[in-house]
Amino acid sequence: MKKIFCAAIMGMAVFTLSAQQPVVYTTTSTTTVDYTNQVPVVIRTNFQTANPTVTEVRWMPLSADWWYASYATDNNRMTRVYYNTQPWYMEPGRDNSFKVALPVLNTYVPEDVIAAAIRTYGNELAGITARKLDANGMTSYFVTLIKNGVSEIVEMNTDKTAMK
Repeated sequence: MKKIFCAAIMGMAVFTLSAQQPVVYTTTSTTTVDYTNQVPVVIRTNFQTANPTVTEVRWMPLSADWWYASYATDNNRMTRVYYNTQPWYMEPGRDNSFKVALPVLNTYVPEDVIAAAIRTYGNELAGITARKLDANGMTSYFVTLIKNGVSEIVEMNTDKTAMK
């Protein structure tokens, strides 16, 4: 009789434990983090001295050693300036920063599409590539975004709206 009770209890325990589902939480962040206050003072001062007319800047850490600032220029382009945080590069008189003009255009992209992508995606915009959809010649564009250091590709149609 004891063996039957033990077997029944063991069976219920196995059933109970195998019925457990692992709890998985997935979160997506819809906000971007403002790193302006975390940028080393030397780098921020360097940027402000070199770019006194820039008023709206978005700072992002690239790694433990690099920071970059993104801002829009007057000719409807995005510019990123990269700075190294190692002490050797931050000595006075040394300018080892470099600039990258964005978006990278891998094929011909009309100016109105570039302007729409910049308006839509802002500082997250990294590149635009045109592609043909069908025999009618309808063109769409692959837009590469960098969101919090992660690359993402979205599609934009000729009406300058994002496609899902």
